[in-house]
Formats: sequence, C-alpha cells, structure tokens
Amino acid sequence: MKVLYASALFLPLVLATDYTVGVGKDENTGKKGLGFDPSSIHPIAGDVIVWEFRSGSHSAVQSTFDNPCTPKEGGFNSGVQTVDDNLEVDAPGLPTVRLLVNDTEPLWFFDQAGGLCNQGAVISVNPSASQTDAVFKANAAKAPASSGNPSSNSGAPPPSSAGNSASQSPSGSASAPAQSPSQSPSSGQQLIAGSTYAGAILAALWALI
Repeated sequence: MKVLYASALFLPLVLATDYTVGVGKDENTGKKGLGFDPSSIHPIAGDVIVWEFRSGSHSAVQSTFDNPCTPKEGGFNSGVQTVDDNLEVDAPGLPTVRLLVNDTEPLWFFDQAGGLCNQGAVISVNPSASQTDAVFKANAAKAPASSGNPSSNSGAPPPSSAGNSASQSPSGSASAPAQSPSQSPSSGQQLIAGSTYAGAILAALWALI
C-alpha cells in the first residue's frame, strides 16, 4: 500500500501536459490567420500552456469573461511577438511563451497585438457551464473594433524572427515557469526528468519496506 500511495503521489509530476496553442493561426483551416488554434482548452493544475506565435505581430493577453477585449489589470501578458511573414505556418523554432496553470478556474485571453479580438481572436481556458466559450466569444463580438497597438502592450522585447522564447509573470490562476528562456527544457526532457525523479523516490521507498 505504501508503494501504491507513493506512485499516486508522484503521478501528477510525471503526467503534466503541454497544451500548445497557435497564436495567429486559424483553427478551422490550419493556416495563418485569425485567432488561436485551438480556441478552447481544458488543462489541469500543473499543465503548461505553450503559446506558439505565427507570422505577423501577436500577443496572448489575459482578459475577463465580461470584457474579452480589455486586458485584465495585473493579468498575464506574453508581450508582442513578431514573426517573419515568409515563415511557414508550422515552421520549426517559432517563438513561444510558456504559462503554468495553477488550477482549473476559467481563464480568458485575447490577441491584443493582432487587433482582431471582436472578430474572434480569443481563447477560453477551462470555460464552465455558467461561463461558456460560446458566450465569451459573443461578448468579444460586441466589443469596439481595434486596430491593435503592438508598441503599447509589450511585456517583453519583441523578437525580430522565429526561434526566440520568453516568459512573463501573470497573476491569478496561472503563472510562468521559473526557468529562463534559454534554459527551459523541452516537454520531453521535463517528462523524462519527472519520471527519473519519481523512479528514484519509489526505489528508495521500496528499499525501506
């Protein structure tokens, strides 16, 4: 029983998931375009949202359910990420920003730099029965049109080409991992490291039984 308990204890560490979200990618066509792909996700605590930016200037900015196109005060802001228009939609080395999910409370984001929030450039994270993805998008459609202003909302220096990554400090129900951009391990490395660590602990517990 002790071994089974230890296995359950370390299971979340091993099974944490990365949710990759294309920013500036049309989820219906799979091509460069409007919004987020996918536009609604359901991560759990310990999972990571990986914002992956496509051609043009885009950002992932936290908002609220009632005001989808207005930045939430103190909320997460990826900073404006600028990517060469000539790159393919799923080119390797696109800039990414990682966001750690702390719980399953609803979170709401929009692409402020893209300036097309009221046309559907929004994403819901863990929408609920009372605050649905459909109503969130309907609220966004009611917002005034915006042309976007990349220079005013950047929380990090915008990269001039693909291949850069950054992390911003959010508030509320999500937070940026502590690793620096140049030292952040890949999802595969994180999984292996977690599995190795959990295995070592379980081996030690087994020896004590």
